[in-house]
Amino acid sequence: MTGADADGRVAARAVGVSRVYGEGEAQVRALDGLSVEFPEGRFTAVMGPSGSGKSTLMHCLAGLDRVTSGEVWIGGTKLGDLSERQLTLLRREQVGFIFQAYNLLPTLTAAENIGLPLAIAGKKPEPAWYDRVIDAVGLRPRLGHRPTGSPTTRACRSGTRRSTRRTRPARSTGCWRCSTSCWHSPW
Repeated sequence: MTGADADGRVAARAVGVSRVYGEGEAQVRALDGLSVEFPEGRFTAVMGPSGSGKSTLMHCLAGLDRVTSGEVWIGGTKLGDLSERQLTLLRREQVGFIFQAYNLLPTLTAAENIGLPLAIAGKKPEPAWYDRVIDAVGLRPRLGHRPTGSPTTRACRSGTRRSTRRTRPARSTGCWRCSTSCWHSPW
């Protein structure tokens, strides 16, 4: 399958990818020689029955899991050539995640959960970007609320906003929990 756009830019690509878990009789071949490309700037649905390898594919394409064989790229970067630290930095800067369980921290508000990846990177969100994404999903009235007990839809919105962030230029230094220049200060 080829998914390159008219300019040929590919957001993520897998070539001949296999992912095997376990050994012997317990061995599971989640991916078996898969090749696929996803173009930049497009939404793509990955569909299939339970156990068909959808999550494994997404984890491998995002660099959360290493492939058993084959090659994976994010943009022009070959993931197999990266150290764990380089892979962590690549994921932080170029990949957004929406997990099935959303992975929101129940002790943080929606605003804090959205800002968490930037805080970890020592950065603050750009105000115009922040306002645009919060308003796009209608989350503004709930920014001060914690995800515990909130309906799935609101948890999904927070997870979606957190995943679509791109690390912005840093203008702040200091600890994310104790400095007045920290991300949890009023934006």
